[in-house]
Amino acid sequence: MPITHPEVQKSEDLLEDYHAQRVEWATQAMEDDEFRNNSQWTAEQTKTLKDRAQSPIIDNVIHPAVEQAKALLTANKPKFQSTGRDDSDTKVGRVFSDIMSYIWDISTGTSELKQVIDDYYVKGMGAMVAYVDPMMDFGRGEVCFKAVDPFDLFIDPASRDTFCRDASNIMISKTLTEEQVQNAYPQVMQPDEEGNTLFSSMTQSSNDRYPHESRTSETDTIVGPVDGDTTDSRNYQVIDRYEKIQLPFWHCVDTTNGNEYIHADDKYEEFLQKPAMMVETQAGVAFVTDIEKVQELMGMMQQFGDTFHMMQDPQTGQPYPQPGEETPEAVEGSTTKLTQMNFEQLVAEEIVVCNKVLVDRIKRVLSVGRALLAQQIMDIDEYPIVTLMNRHNRNPYPMSDVRFIKPIQEYINKITSLIIAHASSSTNTKLLIPRGSMNRQQLEQEWSRAGTGVIEYDPELGQPIVAGPVPLPNELYKNREDAKSSIYHILGIHPLSQGDPGSAPQTYKGTVAIDEYAQRRIKSKLDDIDAMLNQMGKVVVKLIQQTYTDEKVIRLMKPDGTTSETTMN
Repeated sequence: MPITHPEVQKSEDLLEDYHAQRVEWATQAMEDDEFRNNSQWTAEQTKTLKDRAQSPIIDNVIHPAVEQAKALLTANKPKFQSTGRDDSDTKVGRVFSDIMSYIWDISTGTSELKQVIDDYYVKGMGAMVAYVDPMMDFGRGEVCFKAVDPFDLFIDPASRDTFCRDASNIMISKTLTEEQVQNAYPQVMQPDEEGNTLFSSMTQSSNDRYPHESRTSETDTIVGPVDGDTTDSRNYQVIDRYEKIQLPFWHCVDTTNGNEYIHADDKYEEFLQKPAMMVETQAGVAFVTDIEKVQELMGMMQQFGDTFHMMQDPQTGQPYPQPGEETPEAVEGSTTKLTQMNFEQLVAEEIVVCNKVLVDRIKRVLSVGRALLAQQIMDIDEYPIVTLMNRHNRNPYPMSDVRFIKPIQEYINKITSLIIAHASSSTNTKLLIPRGSMNRQQLEQEWSRAGTGVIEYDPELGQPIVAGPVPLPNELYKNREDAKSSIYHILGIHPLSQGDPGSAPQTYKGTVAIDEYAQRRIKSKLDDIDAMLNQMGKVVVKLIQQTYTDEKVIRLMKPDGTTSETTMN
């Protein structure tokens, strides 16, 4: 049996630990998703209703309410706007705004955001990941993002931040078929120097961490991914782990011009060997670190030596350098002495001040079938996975709105089932007759026919008695409608937002005012989504700087039909 890489073993151990912590949340989230998708009766409840000759009817209010909330929250396309810190960065700010709009379009951002909001409402948590697709744009790479299934996401249980920025590890684990692995990661089929491929060392697995369905549906609804064990293809577990680590960096400040430099350990030694110049004149000592000025002074040093003075041309009156110490004919006080140095000497003289600091970085470990596929340290300090949590209780297991309205939906279903049972009883009137007064089978056949019917009976044996159900009170129907309204209010949706004219005032201004007030409740959730997108934007900006290093032209179509063109690099 091949030896498992330590990083892969760590991913598998953490996955088992995180899975054990979130089993209860995942089970409840799956039940919420089933409930939204018409699986609202348990098997025992369905059997009991059918034994009573009642129908397990479902009056699904949750699904249209969630869809209405998604429509309200995504009515406008998100627009990323960046501004410079000072006036010189205004153009750069516009470029970043256009690039973010471009990335949103190529990633089908609106569709991905709708999926995130759907998970946010139904499962309690939505998630989005930013990544670089190296094969797009003919191998030059593109920055993209997509929605992540919360059931595939495993977060450090100790995390308390709503965006999981304080988590030690975040993992995406899913099971892919053999064909999916080869298409997504073609490098597993590339042979090494010995002719072996990574695919030959991979181990098959099945997804036994996905929660199972607990409710039944009359429409045979399939919720969640299909179990890989039912397919003919081999399946492999993919674990994409992101770990936050701290790496030493050198932060240096050049006191001569105020420039700041940040270097890792491997680049810091090169930084210390950069040339610099010390210039001594009658006015004092000055240090030059600008690369262009240093090269100019080094050229003068090669031509005139390390010491020179200025002479005045008698014909033009212009000064010119002359090697050597100052002479009586030289310009008084013009002697200049040059000394070549490097940044290491400037650091020793505290002309350049350097401090060693620890900086957050994200370490990524990708494994397929217990084989290490990739390992890298990403040059970003925030997780590329950003979560959108609904009812966050300072743990990575938030509660969904569906979980709060499930009892109300069950109450609506029970009332609807009783109303239908009452209607069925009303159309099938019960007849009480004395025993032996007539043929029971003939009576049932005649009584069940529509239209006028004639039934003979013997009055000497007693008079038939018609027994009908007691009429249902109107308050019962009102309670059902009130329960439906309660669901919309819990989800932050006013009836007027659905186009219901019943609650609209008589005047246009009154209607506009009510509509504005109705949106204040849903705006709280919109603020959460904006904060998530801003956090995603911070990560995407850093990926942009690392990915788009070649010249690139971006053309965007504006809503008014005009196009804008942006050129990078």
